[in-house]
Amino acid sequence: MPMKCTQAELSELRAALADEGKLDVLTAQAQHWLGKAPSEQRREIAAIVEQRGEMARLLHGLGAAATFHEWSAAMFREVIDQIEAARPSSGGAS
Repeated sequence: MPMKCTQAELSELRAALADEGKLDVLTAQAQHWLGKAPSEQRREIAAIVEQRGEMARLLHGLGAAATFHEWSAAMFREVIDQIEAARPSSGGAS
């Protein structure tokens, strides 16, 4: 069953991502942190978050992004399933 995301949730996600300085910046930070040893990751992430004093805001933004990606993946899976079901070789309508 596909996940449904309300307009309010999408608006909140867009605001959270824009507020964090664009998804590209978050992705670059995540790639940088993932390239480090786990203990280095934890120390660096904790230091940056602590310095900014924004733990709750950061976790909210990351949680919103994760929810959005899960929702998007479910939506794309549903579209793929519909396409596969409609293919003549799968017994669906042509």
